[in-house]
Amino acid sequence: MVSGKWDLQSKLSGRIRAYELPPIIDIPVNEISKQAYESALREYGPVIGVWRRGTLEYIVDESLTKEVISNDRDFSFERGTARLLNLPFILPLSGGKFFKDVHTMVASGTIPRMDKLVDQIFPIFKRQIHGIVKDSQLSGKGVDLFAHMHHCIAEAMLITILGKKFLNDHTLRVTEETARAIAIMAGIYPDISPFARRFPRVWNVITWVRLVMEVLILQYCWVIVPIVWKEIRVRKYQPLKSHVSEDNSKEARHDEPLVHYIASMYADSQGRVSISSAIWVSILIIAFIFVSVHQTAASAVWVVFELSIRKEYLPFVEEELSAVADNINSDGVHRLSYDSLCRSTVLDSFVREVLRTKVDSLGIVRETTRDVPLGGYIIPKGNLVHPMATLTNYSRTMNGENAAQFDPTRWIDGPAASTVSSGYLTFGFGRWACPGRTIAVTVIKMIVFTLLAVSVPEVEGGEYVVTDPLNMMSLPPIGRVIFHPLDSGLRSSGRLDARCCNS
Repeated sequence: MVSGKWDLQSKLSGRIRAYELPPIIDIPVNEISKQAYESALREYGPVIGVWRRGTLEYIVDESLTKEVISNDRDFSFERGTARLLNLPFILPLSGGKFFKDVHTMVASGTIPRMDKLVDQIFPIFKRQIHGIVKDSQLSGKGVDLFAHMHHCIAEAMLITILGKKFLNDHTLRVTEETARAIAIMAGIYPDISPFARRFPRVWNVITWVRLVMEVLILQYCWVIVPIVWKEIRVRKYQPLKSHVSEDNSKEARHDEPLVHYIASMYADSQGRVSISSAIWVSILIIAFIFVSVHQTAASAVWVVFELSIRKEYLPFVEEELSAVADNINSDGVHRLSYDSLCRSTVLDSFVREVLRTKVDSLGIVRETTRDVPLGGYIIPKGNLVHPMATLTNYSRTMNGENAAQFDPTRWIDGPAASTVSSGYLTFGFGRWACPGRTIAVTVIKMIVFTLLAVSVPEVEGGEYVVTDPLNMMSLPPIGRVIFHPLDSGLRSSGRLDARCCNS
């Protein structure tokens, strides 16, 4: 299992001296799982090296996680994430600003307008979900929930980005295809073909060329980019950094689509957006489509699957729905506001617990900016370092003696599902925590409440298959969901404080 320890020569402190790399552990492709990584860390840790997809990655246990994710000087989030997503060119292309611009776009362009955003997109979820439930009940068969959620969220995010006037079957299809293509190009879907496993780098190149041509150029650039171009090039924008009429401009931006806010980020003193900036805006929108559609859809499916299997918790979420919904009757939820969703602490606790227990094991990454001492070893410059997030999220020290159990009441008194902490790494940590986590959790709550208002979900066959045992949250489980009528008698009853749901 151990390939050996390596003695190399490196310039440290201005002179050459020998140092020792962490042990390199051989984990066969067909045995890759969080259990295999955790076992190797227990035996050989706190730092190990593992070859995966043709790259040597260093993995650290929970004792070194905080050092890695909080030391920006030695461990670069931007370089590491760009490499993990197969986007090493994006930083030099953007002058090192890509992730900062994405953060500004999401955190400042969407979070301040969550009230209006929820009012705008809730009718979409209501309409789409009613259709999904009706089809399932008429056929009596399970549905592919991820496909439906991907479509539903794509429609909501397209309206968020461009506005309702540009929503049609063509733009919606391209938005979905773009989100799906970027997920594949980023390496989120596991390589299942023998060729891909044996020649990962060649497979990546082939996949990239195909998807860039078929989706990004022939679809996104032909359909979405002209809309973006027209929206930001034919009018003037108040520069974001301008202080003139700041209060009025902020309120006005809350009523406009996201593309207008992004344009204001790059407007010059005359209110114009240059050609190069317009191209960059189109690239940022691709990033927003990917993280808001694919990742949120996968997470939402996980929550619905877990809630469907743990039926004893359904009555309490349904009771909370009745308490917080602004308007609900026999036809389902007529309105859910952002305020009502924020008050849904029972569902929020369940969502946080699902996100905690299904966290991607290697979803957080950094790249060393120099030869860095860590855990008694040296990690050479330019290498990827992953904290084993499951060890942190399941830590008894940080999350209690029963941290290994699924306890849906664990977070009823807080913190919220979107709140990051050193013991909850699902959305990252520190300055580089996911800026769209508030949107993601809000969308998940809308989906769950709308489903429960008109149906009782049940996983077909009572079980599902984990798509990627190492990075569970990035991909939805394989399975189908049946939506039974509310009067089907499938609800379970129980005590909210029973804490009896095991993972």
